[in-house]
Formats: sequence, C-alpha cells, structure tokens
Amino acid sequence: MEFLSILCWCGSIRKVWSGGPIQGWKTGLIFLVGGTVTGAATGKALDFYCWRIEQRLIRIEKERVDQETQERERLARERVEKEKLEQEAIEAEIAERKRIQREEAQEEERLWYEQHGKDYADYADYEDEEEEDE
Repeated sequence: MEFLSILCWCGSIRKVWSGGPIQGWKTGLIFLVGGTVTGAATGKALDFYCWRIEQRLIRIEKERVDQETQERERLARERVEKEKLEQEAIEAEIAERKRIQREEAQEEERLWYEQHGKDYADYADYEDEEEEDE
C-alpha cells in the first residue's frame, strides 16, 4: 500500500511541476484518509487479535495454576495418608509388643508359681477371670 502511495506521490510531484502547486491536493488528501482508515482498521484488528491471545494466555496460566494446586493437594493428601498408615503400623507394632510382653510376663509368673510350690490351677483361674474382664 505504501509503495502505491509513493508512486502516486511521485506522480503528483510531476503534476505539480507541470500544472501548478495546488492541483495535487485532492490525491494527497485521498491517500491521507485511506492511510488513516487502513491504519485504524489494522490497529483495531491487531488489538482484537492481541486481546484474544492475551485471554488465551491468561486461560492457559489459570489452568496451569489450577493443575499445580490440584497436584499439591493430591501430594498433601497422599502424605497425610502415608503418615496415617505409618502411624497405624507403629501402633499395631506397639500393641503386638505389649501383647508379647504380657504373655512373657504371664509365662514367667506361671513358672514362678510352679517353682515355688503354688498351685497352678489357682493361677489358671485368675488368668481366665482377666480374659473375661477384658
């Protein structure tokens, strides 16, 4: 478009030299108005295109942030679940150790009663009463 306007401008210079200084003003005005309209339309088109690109980039950024947030929340849930399972395993191990210690203590007590001449039957009755209480 600019090339055409330069050619016309050069042509209008020849006309001005040949026909006087005022005769090319209409052509200049037409090209000035045409350039203004073309520039305004191009500017509006670029503004619209840039706005669409900006909106798309904003949407992509929002989706990325949402995905990162979901990923962090998922990792936090997994960490809490893992800690909960570890705590349950530790509690189960503690309960198992206590059970084993209790059984060992009962066995030692039974052996002590057997060695010192106490009647084991009485001890067995006492053990049965404890199990019923629990």
